Amino acid sequence: MMEKESSDPKILENVEKWAIENLLDELTISIFLIGSWAEGIQTETSDIDIVVVKDHLSPFIQNKKILVHDKPLDIWFHDKEYMLKTINKQIESLSDIYQISLYVSFFGKCIVWYDKDNFIQNNLSICDKWQWNPEHRLYIQMMGKPPDALWTKQAYEENLVLLSRYEYRFDNGLPISHRLKEYPELHPVVEESKVMELYKATMFLYQEQRIEKEWTEVIDAKKAIQEKNWSVAFVSLKDVLYFLLRRYTSPPSMELRDPSFWSFAEGKIIPAEFIKALEIAYL
Repeated sequence: MMEKESSDPKILENVEKWAIENLLDELTISIFLIGSWAEGIQTETSDIDIVVVKDHLSPFIQNKKILVHDKPLDIWFHDKEYMLKTINKQIESLSDIYQISLYVSFFGKCIVWYDKDNFIQNNLSICDKWQWNPEHRLYIQMMGKPPDALWTKQAYEENLVLLSRYEYRFDNGLPISHRLKEYPELHPVVEESKVMELYKATMFLYQEQRIEKEWTEVIDAKKAIQEKNWSVAFVSLKDVLYFLLRRYTSPPSMELRDPSFWSFAEGKIIPAEFIKALEIAYL
């Protein structure tokens, strides 16, 4: 794994100065730092993640990647009203929990660089001590019919373990993510050769889909490979494979990470290239 980035405060000082000079205008509500740099766990290849809250932004969420002082910045622009509506929305599905979790994770550990009229303190301080409504626990208590094929059985069992981690986070007021990468306790010890085999098989399928905008999970996998973090690379590639399989099989209305998906996928005719990648991932 890569060594931790030097804690030279000048790096963030320079980026903060740039952000105030270049991202602040009459529609800017807040600018704050999130992610590994905010937590102090960055590596040499870590992007500096910045969120900018804007008034009257359409589309509601936008992204821009740029190099500043030789550091890669990943800047996310969020509409103020969309953010507030999401935090205060009535939960009716697991999808709602995922959406709210995004902002709960933002404000768990962030460094505020600009905040007009104390917007974060006045409207989002609730995220600091977030508690989920116990009655909404039912949205993460899914089981489904166990599949029969060996690789689908393994995927199904992993899915159930992931849901158990959902329950733990739910009970502790923590954000819930559908990405395996966000659950370090589920990262396996895996050799480079197996990761690269899965990378080759998965990226073949991904490129066949001709996807215009690179998926976050693909970016995560490539960064982890660059850092020789084989565990993160492996689970990120499994996430890519999962979403590719959902895209290919087009399941009926079904929540992300519903274990029923694996029985559904098992009943579909899946190309040999898919089966090969899935067997690398789960056998």
